[in-house]
Amino acid sequence: MRSLLVATSLLALATPAGAKSRHSKRAAHTSKKAHRFAHSFDVPQAVLGQSIGEPWAGHLDHPDELPAGDGYVIRRPWRAFGTRTTVDYVLHAIRDIRERFPDVHVLAIGDISQKTGGAITEHHSHQSGRDADIGLIYKHKPAGFPASFVTATEANLDCPATFALLSDFAETSKLDGGAQVIFLDYEVQGILYRWAKDAGVDDDKLERLFEYPHRGASALVRHFPGHDNHMHVRFKCPAGDRSCD
Repeated sequence: MRSLLVATSLLALATPAGAKSRHSKRAAHTSKKAHRFAHSFDVPQAVLGQSIGEPWAGHLDHPDELPAGDGYVIRRPWRAFGTRTTVDYVLHAIRDIRERFPDVHVLAIGDISQKTGGAITEHHSHQSGRDADIGLIYKHKPAGFPASFVTATEANLDCPATFALLSDFAETSKLDGGAQVIFLDYEVQGILYRWAKDAGVDDDKLERLFEYPHRGASALVRHFPGHDNHMHVRFKCPAGDRSCD
């Protein structure tokens, strides 16, 4: 499947001027921090020959494992295996968000791949260690979360934190083995887009980032059904890894 292809309503309408100013400053700080994210650590050392084949028709060799840690829950540890670059980028994003938003609820980390890769239930991809499902961030921890992902709405989504998380992954697209595409429901994109635009995030950045509001537009974040409760980050093959497609 080659096509397999993160707020409330506009703050100008929903909050008083003082609150809007505080949110705008937070957004600007978030955007600057996200811009520095890619330069805040060394680019992960790729291990060639880990990802074999394509994300929807491949397997995983000599895998790295996402370790358990504070502030996040790996929903299915037996599916927390991936390439070195995938695991390191996910781990750095988690740590960055925990540092910048220490008061948010626990993060939910979904499937990457099983230890040997290959086909797994509930997915058409996640076979070669380069796909990672990442739960969204909410104003309050929803019932049943993080054991289950929860549908995002304008009423429940923590837009500053979720936008920062998404931006962290987006910044890796400039790096070796970084994000290739991020799948997120079109309507959830809209929630984040409207919040970010109202908060003063640069229009050019939003156009590069989101498919919304032009369905079908070429952007890093693209719509795919079933992704209204998490983001699916697919990472690129590291340079020189000829077994990875």
